Amino acid sequence: MKQGQETNTRAGRSAWLAGAALATGVLLAGNGAAWAQQPATPAPAAAPAPAAVTPAAAVINAKAVERLNAMGAHLRSLKAFTVNADVTVEEVLDSGQKVENALSVEIAARLPNKLRVYTTSAERSRKIYFDGKTVTIFAEKLKYYGSFPAPATIAETVDVAAKKYGLEVPLADLFLMGTDKFDTKSITEAIYVGPQMIGGVLCDQLAFRQPGVDWQICIERGKAPLPRKLVVTGTDGDPARPVRRSILTWKPGSAPDAAAFTFAPPAGATRIAVKEAAK
Repeated sequence: MKQGQETNTRAGRSAWLAGAALATGVLLAGNGAAWAQQPATPAPAAAPAPAAVTPAAAVINAKAVERLNAMGAHLRSLKAFTVNADVTVEEVLDSGQKVENALSVEIAARLPNKLRVYTTSAERSRKIYFDGKTVTIFAEKLKYYGSFPAPATIAETVDVAAKKYGLEVPLADLFLMGTDKFDTKSITEAIYVGPQMIGGVLCDQLAFRQPGVDWQICIERGKAPLPRKLVVTGTDGDPARPVRRSILTWKPGSAPDAAAFTFAPPAGATRIAVKEAAK
């Protein structure tokens, strides 16, 4: 689970668009305290040292992990689906104040090798197409697009896109959960939080910790354990720990025809090279 790159500053996102590279490549100092001492007053007795605080032992709730794995297995059983996500991403201003930016994501998939992702905000519109052989990224407002060869499946493709080209496919974990590419072994804490109503759907809320990230997921109860809410908090780097929240609406079994996953450049669009990310 990763904190996505939309948590960059507004200036950073603008630079991404202006460059049109298409492949995203993209402390608190403790305040010491000292006793003030008056010349004629004896120094106060030293305060007793505070008792050492023992960190609480990490909790791994086996049923929470089991619930997560069951959701992954259900996602892998879907042969086609469309999911819409209302996403809010926190941005930390230079003053330290947090503001939220909104974007919408629509993902259509036909397993194992057809994917289309539309990401839209007030500032940009980006589309990703995977037709089984090639990934194409299209910056719609700038009319720039670029392509690179891809592996045979969606799960392999989102993994290669991130590692080789620095392209983070929105909600990519939906295609990795339930596979060996989703790392559950690094989970250091897993807890059951309680029931939650998400969009009128009764869910179980689970919370997990892994190196560099805290994340929560709300999974629909019943025979279709679909993820309905994701909350991701980066714990490395930015001390403000910006958060990304996604509310998901599903249409399982529904996806466009195969032809809709092949990119057709519109009139006036310019093709540019997609370079591999620096290592």
